Amino acid sequence: MLANNIIATLVLGLAATVSAANNKANEYKSGDCSGSLNYGHTGVKLATVTMDDSSHSVYLATGATYGPWLAYEGKTSNGGSCTGAYLGDLPGECVNLDNHFSGRRIRCVAKTLV
Repeated sequence: MLANNIIATLVLGLAATVSAANNKANEYKSGDCSGSLNYGHTGVKLATVTMDDSSHSVYLATGATYGPWLAYEGKTSNGGSCTGAYLGDLPGECVNLDNHFSGRRIRCVAKTLV
């Protein structure tokens, strides 16, 4: 019984560590990352995420594998790649897609290798 408890504790600890190391880009219909999740994206190798046209904010988290999130004005398609003008680096946490960069909507976010 004690061995099972120890194994369960180790597995939960490992799962929490892996989750914390994941890159995350969760889209919301609201402009402030509140309410229900519109689209969720997470993974250690998550590097490019196109924003759905119905999303108005994105919650960004950085895992240990890549550099900062970068914003782009264009996308090839939903699930495609980033195109168009590079708008700048993103601070992480909640970013409003419509007005973080004055007059320019973020349509795609990507990460760089470090």
